[in-house]
Amino acid sequence: MTLRRRRLGMLLATCAAFGPARRAAAAESLRLEELMARFAAIPERRASFRETRTFAALDQPLESTGTLLYRRPAYLEKDTDWPQRERLVVDGMRLTETLGDAPPRVLDLGSRPEVATLVEAIRGPLSGDLDALRRVFDVRLAGAWGDWTLDLLPRAEAARLLRSVRLDGAGTVVRRFLLTQPNGDAQQMLIAPAA
Repeated sequence: MTLRRRRLGMLLATCAAFGPARRAAAAESLRLEELMARFAAIPERRASFRETRTFAALDQPLESTGTLLYRRPAYLEKDTDWPQRERLVVDGMRLTETLGDAPPRVLDLGSRPEVATLVEAIRGPLSGDLDALRRVFDVRLAGAWGDWTLDLLPRAEAARLLRSVRLDGAGTVVRRFLLTQPNGDAQQMLIAPAA
């Protein structure tokens, strides 16, 4: 095969990958209701994460890695494997936390609305439940299908716990969560779909 044919083949492959249909999909305007409906249609998500927490009281950020699992309608599991094992499971209104080999601690989210707000900041968008999100947050979406940003700005009581929540994604894939507290402490989670 000649060099010219190889270049032509590579050019055709590139054009196919980034052809008019793909460019149009990336440029199409995205509506909040449409994004939430597509999220609601996904029965289960698995992903890996790298989390960085910054605190005003600490000089260095705290980092961790692990896996996430979301299953409709209200199951969320966060398994941290580094630097120490930790497992958080939210099933409906029940949160179970297990640190290393210690016995699990169980918390009823109905009795701890501040913790429930933090849980819903993550679980709410994944469930696609826009009505539930709007009860706690002003919800704003910017961008197009191939690259969007969802901002959750807390209302009333929730504003004591959170300054903002930002999700960045593409299509139905969430790539980043950023939770910022009123004192400036922040939790950023970079997410990659599980292999």
